[in-house]
Amino acid sequence: MNAIYEMKFLDYGCLAELLRLQDLVAALLPCKEIFILHEEEYFRQVLSRERSALGFFAGEQLIAFSIIRIPGLSSENLGRDINLQEKELGGVAHLQAAAVHPAHRGHGLQRRLILAHLAVIEEMGYDHACCTVSPKNPVSLGNYLSCGLAIEGLCPKKHGWWRFILHKNMKNEGDKNESCAQKAVSRISITDIEGQLNLIKRGFKGFSIANKAEGAQIFYGEF
Repeated sequence: MNAIYEMKFLDYGCLAELLRLQDLVAALLPCKEIFILHEEEYFRQVLSRERSALGFFAGEQLIAFSIIRIPGLSSENLGRDINLQEKELGGVAHLQAAAVHPAHRGHGLQRRLILAHLAVIEEMGYDHACCTVSPKNPVSLGNYLSCGLAIEGLCPKKHGWWRFILHKNMKNEGDKNESCAQKAVSRISITDIEGQLNLIKRGFKGFSIANKAEGAQIFYGEF
């Protein structure tokens, strides 16, 4: 599909389109665990905060979106899952959700939205960007990893569904994920939850993913 995409920040006028797009994306997923649906009130709250919702349009149609959320010191702050110090939690911003219309995938839109929202988080003065990704969604995981986030946690979240906890220290831009390749590196199947929990407990972080015939493999490095 040859389409011209325009990236814009979203406002209340996009509420209905946001809801339709998230419902469409969720309905077509091979596994419902991959994507958690949000209610209309959630999107209203997001849209009330400047630059918190970003989207791509193809003509007049919203075909992709990204959301950031500031968790404050709430129990939902993902910094708690990766053992950030209490004094650091106020500096955490969440890359809360991202979705791309199935007909417009393969154009790098999710990655572009992630990078744009990381820049917003940095401009807003937050020191840490965190997000969750399902182990059943290797494509999205690869996009986040390629944007400089690393897997630092893995635990059950809402509905008991497993989620990787990814983190990027915005203060330490020079510390790229690739640097861990100079130390001990372990490759492991994305489906091996127990093995990954053991690596994370030992201080390893996931920094790259490769799709193999036998399934997705994640590279963990010792930082």
